[in-house]
Amino acid sequence: MTAHSESSPLLHSKPNANDTPYTPSTLTSSSTVVSASPEATKDRTTAVAAALQRHQETRGLFYMTLSALFFSFMSLLVSLTAKTIPSFEIVFFRGVVQTFLGVIACRCLNVSPFGNKGVRFLLFCRGLAGSCGLGFFFYALSVMPLADATVIFFLGPVFTAILGRIVLKEPFGPLDMLASVVSMIGVILVAKPSVLFHQDPKSFSDNNHHRLYGALAGICGAMCSAVAYVIVRKIGKQGAHSMQHVVYFGVVSCFVSMIGLYALQGGYKAPQGTLVWTGIITLGVVAFIGQVLLNSGLQLAPLGPGTLMRMNDIVFAFIFQITIQHENPDFFSVLGASLVMLCTGGMGLNKWRLEKKRQQQQQLLQQQQQEQEA
Repeated sequence: MTAHSESSPLLHSKPNANDTPYTPSTLTSSSTVVSASPEATKDRTTAVAAALQRHQETRGLFYMTLSALFFSFMSLLVSLTAKTIPSFEIVFFRGVVQTFLGVIACRCLNVSPFGNKGVRFLLFCRGLAGSCGLGFFFYALSVMPLADATVIFFLGPVFTAILGRIVLKEPFGPLDMLASVVSMIGVILVAKPSVLFHQDPKSFSDNNHHRLYGALAGICGAMCSAVAYVIVRKIGKQGAHSMQHVVYFGVVSCFVSMIGLYALQGGYKAPQGTLVWTGIITLGVVAFIGQVLLNSGLQLAPLGPGTLMRMNDIVFAFIFQITIQHENPDFFSVLGASLVMLCTGGMGLNKWRLEKKRQQQQQLLQQQQQEQEA
């Protein structure tokens, strides 16, 4: 039996004498009985929409967690390869791979890699800020333990909140200010400057000054990432595809890294060995996949939970440092990392709460206006 006959059995049956005649009025009344009321239909539609939204948010959080894993793996590769080649050279090769893959993705998506004329300068500025931040972060990874450099770089949300208040006039309340101060205390615990922590003189001459420079570079990288994120927020109001961000980031980072390489690190040093080349290429591919997952997750996941998922970068960094690099973090590093994760995650959840409250107020206001017009 076909689906059509299953859905319409009355078309193939013959009524007897005792049956009610099939008139238009009879069909209308029966359809009224079996059909759902408008209120029930509206409730069912709302429930389906809510379930679909929850599914999309869950998928977005999963993408964010995967992006954290890929970015942590990228940081691990940087930490390993930076022992043999300069950090800005790693930024250069990462930019080359990212540009190549980004252009291919734009062709597949039928998107112009250059963007609209109105946002090209902002895309360039976003790429410039991101490239500088990446250079600072990669240097921090070359002279500091993997987890410590990652923790310091994740001051980015704190600087983003401060810069968002100055540039975009976004709210920055007492809780945000307290979280920022506590996060800075956490960074001090991770950096362990010799002024506050007793250090052996020989240890300081050999390693601690590099650690201090790495901590300062990580803070500068976090500031640059905050600038890049605020520019992305500003671009978002004018329209630009996520792959256009990827292409501009890759192209600009190639030029910036070459300037930094010859000005600060003594010039180009050819990578030696198949293993190093494999690590560099893998690093670029992993970073590209991480960016795609991050962009997809940001489009689906709410801001607050999404920020918490980004904190998994720090968790994965500690896992990689302990299991692969066989470096156990001390008590102060763990305590500082916990403070930074708690405060930055709390700031993200607070902004999410404020945004939901604002949206609910807007919906209530729209309902009141519709009731007045009716």
